[in-house]
Amino acid sequence: MSKATGKFVKGALILSVAALFAKVLSAFFRIPLGSLIGNVGMGYYGYGYPIYTFLSSIAIVAIPSTISKLVAEKRVLGQYKEAHLIFKHTMRFMIIVGLIMSGFFIIGSPLLIKAFRWEEQTIYSLWGLSLSPIFVCIMGVYRGYFQGMQNMVPTAISQVLENFGRVVVGLGLAYFFMPNVGYAAGGASFGSVVGGVCGALVLALLYLKHKKEIHEEMDSQKQATIATPFKSVVKVVLVLAIPISIGAAVNSVMNFMDSAIVTAVLVKGGMSDLDAANLFGQLTNTSTLVNLPLAFGMALVTSVVPAIAEAVARKDHKEMQDKMELGSRFGLLLSLPAAIGLAVLAVPIMGFLFPESLQGGPILQVAAFSIPFIMLGQAMTGVLQGLGKVWIPVQAIGLAAVVKAVLNIILVGTPLGILGAPLSSIAGYGVFTLYNFIAVKKITGFKLNVALVIIKPLISALTMGVAAYFTYGLLGKVLDASSTIQNAVMTLGAVAVGGVVYMIMILVTGGISKQDLDELKKKKENK
Repeated sequence: MSKATGKFVKGALILSVAALFAKVLSAFFRIPLGSLIGNVGMGYYGYGYPIYTFLSSIAIVAIPSTISKLVAEKRVLGQYKEAHLIFKHTMRFMIIVGLIMSGFFIIGSPLLIKAFRWEEQTIYSLWGLSLSPIFVCIMGVYRGYFQGMQNMVPTAISQVLENFGRVVVGLGLAYFFMPNVGYAAGGASFGSVVGGVCGALVLALLYLKHKKEIHEEMDSQKQATIATPFKSVVKVVLVLAIPISIGAAVNSVMNFMDSAIVTAVLVKGGMSDLDAANLFGQLTNTSTLVNLPLAFGMALVTSVVPAIAEAVARKDHKEMQDKMELGSRFGLLLSLPAAIGLAVLAVPIMGFLFPESLQGGPILQVAAFSIPFIMLGQAMTGVLQGLGKVWIPVQAIGLAAVVKAVLNIILVGTPLGILGAPLSSIAGYGVFTLYNFIAVKKITGFKLNVALVIIKPLISALTMGVAAYFTYGLLGKVLDASSTIQNAVMTLGAVAVGGVVYMIMILVTGGISKQDLDELKKKKENK
């Protein structure tokens, strides 16, 4: 493993740990929130939630990926002053963009509610989110600059603090506004604004901390500075950021297809608005668990874009191939056990986390199988963006959205009902992943090691699933699954056994080799 590849692995691991912790905080937020405001309240919150996740993907992936790619390319050439100028110009521009977007959400919320036949009380959730774009844009620029320097720590710290602020304030406001469910959902949404303030503030402080080093590096630049006008930087950023924003937001786009279509189809089939919001709330609850492992997918994209951009700038084809294989392996090693584990234990997991979501178990069983497609598709998106082929993922997501929308209309209107939504998601994500993979293979000649990347993790994950299933069943002979506490003990016991079995199997099958472990050990010792 080369030094550059090792840096990529280290960056991906740092972001993965931070993203997992942030998602755990997010889950901690939504689980008590669901108990507090109920399925109907979660429906109000869930209608606007894709907007928040889209904004989050901009902060975590789109803007940072754009800036990190540009900064990484300049730094490889030793143009440190030009890299910093890109940062400054982009910050000015994105603050303006954030203000415009916030104004749009404040004014346009009633139109969204009318267009998609959402409950009127959804307006409080939309208003609660309306100031998020300002802080999302600020965070994105700071994160991109640090990531372009291959420094993932500021992004990791800001992610954790952002989610911590969202959890504390969001839950506090929801509790304060109860029993008015609409106001409570709006208060929960406003937590994202406070989280954004926390994230932006810590990034600004970290930038000030590193400012002396940054200026010393700029002073060391030997070549003449090429002054880049504000308009030129904005043009380049827009050319890259728009397609990257869309390509990185596949999960948000697919969730928006649900919020825009599912409720309307259910109501058209004879269901009341309130019952439709209740069912949509249960679908929203399952997405909390599906999103946990997807944090790693976002970390992959964030790490792979500047890493691939550097390899391309150096014209190092082998390094590029190594990083593409690492990204694919990393994605499936994490997503396959997550998918199978959630599918096998879906009913008991929903039973103790969301006891009011009676239909959540079957929904989660289906939705879990979308995880590998999403994560591998996101990894391929990062590769394409690093290669500068930013419009290909946009084409992929456009095709996937059409498949998702058509199948939503067809399947949700059948006796499948709400289960049609996760089924259509699997099909949509499958199309997204396949399109991106074919493009990567065509452009780079990438050869996927099927045995190493797919077969070995799949065998290990299936064995883990069997172990978790039988562990839960054996514990059920001595414990009472109808008791929430005992069901939680049974479920956590099954998860623990499954995790141990997976780690053993991944070593036995060679999904992770001794060389991989030795390299990671060296990285740790050399810190």
